[in-house]
Amino acid sequence: MRRLFLIMILVLLSIPAIHAQDFPRAEGIQPARGLFGMGLIVGEPSGLSAKYWLRADRAIDFAFGASFLTDFRAHATYLYHVDAFDHQRVPLYYGIGGSIAGRTGRVAEFGSDTRRDRVGLGVRGAIGVSYLIPTAPFDLFIEFGSVLIVFPPAALDIDLSIGARYYF
Repeated sequence: MRRLFLIMILVLLSIPAIHAQDFPRAEGIQPARGLFGMGLIVGEPSGLSAKYWLRADRAIDFAFGASFLTDFRAHATYLYHVDAFDHQRVPLYYGIGGSIAGRTGRVAEFGSDTRRDRVGLGVRGAIGVSYLIPTAPFDLFIEFGSVLIVFPPAALDIDLSIGARYYF
């Protein structure tokens, strides 16, 4: 079982290097205004979203909120943007990062009331599409992600969310 998880982590880490040659590099994709955007994300997770552009084709994406199964969830993903649709305002992006999730509260187990506090750590891979609005400092996005939870119990979690950000 551990070998399977190690192989999955190695595959997730190698995806950006493998696919970097498949698409033309996204030149000048950055939003109409500033490099830092903040907004809302709805789905799994739902909450706040932020993005900071490092270069024209790279950014770091952050999210903090709640999900259906956890009380809080946060992730950070290093993203590569490519011009897969021959339109600089609609970049495809993919990347890898980390995720942390927590659950607190009272849970009934076999008739007894016990306190269960858990924090899980995982490796997150994501792929999505953005639309950078040319006349306004906004972007809209849809994103699919998967989280391989490595601590405490090994598990796989799936994300699907939509959102919007305003750039400063």
